[in-house]
Amino acid sequence: MTQPPAVRFKDKLRRGPVAVVNPDYPSPALVEFLGRPELGVDAVMIDLEQGSADMERLEDMARAARLAGLCSLARVFSPEAWVVERVLLRGVDGIVAPRLDTPEQFRQLVRDVRYCFPKAHESKVVVAQLESRAAHERLDEILAVEGIDVFFIGPVDLSKSMGHAGDYGGPEVAAAIEDICRRAKDAGRRSGILVTPGDLQDWRRRGISFLYFHVNDWIGLGARDFPLGPPKGA
Repeated sequence: MTQPPAVRFKDKLRRGPVAVVNPDYPSPALVEFLGRPELGVDAVMIDLEQGSADMERLEDMARAARLAGLCSLARVFSPEAWVVERVLLRGVDGIVAPRLDTPEQFRQLVRDVRYCFPKAHESKVVVAQLESRAAHERLDEILAVEGIDVFFIGPVDLSKSMGHAGDYGGPEVAAAIEDICRRAKDAGRRSGILVTPGDLQDWRRRGISFLYFHVNDWIGLGARDFPLGPPKGA
């Protein structure tokens, strides 16, 4: 019997890195396309926090992912219990929760998922974002929270919380991200971050196993390799 997408995803996550793509558009057809085996995508993250998909379209995208054999994750716009429940009941395989600052908030997320699926919560993927100075200051307590599959580093919001206006390339923010990566790896916990072609292998060397990127980045890469302008010398 074929394993459900979430089970396959968790199994691969335990063994090594996984590729997670944000489809960027509320399109079930695009999700279905991303499930082509030759693309190497393990999961789609449907973004309800910064994206435009509504609940009905979320259901359609989750259904398309299921038919394509992809794990479907939904990033909620708020980690409140009613939001987590409403999103999970749309048929997605897991949740991505932003705006968590304290160990208790991370524990509450796990409780909320288990409340929705008391008998099947282990088949759901739980991703919690680490994206604030407050969370970094209590990192050891947060990493000790059981039931979270991935601690997803949000560099832009982390930099904002540190007073750097979204610029995460400076030394202070870079040091904080490096510290989170190292301590998560030492604690035996899996972490994730936004990656680009230029830094992908570096993040893998630092122990990042949840490799997140946008379909728009893929489109940009393809456009640069498929020049449509006039030929040189024309």
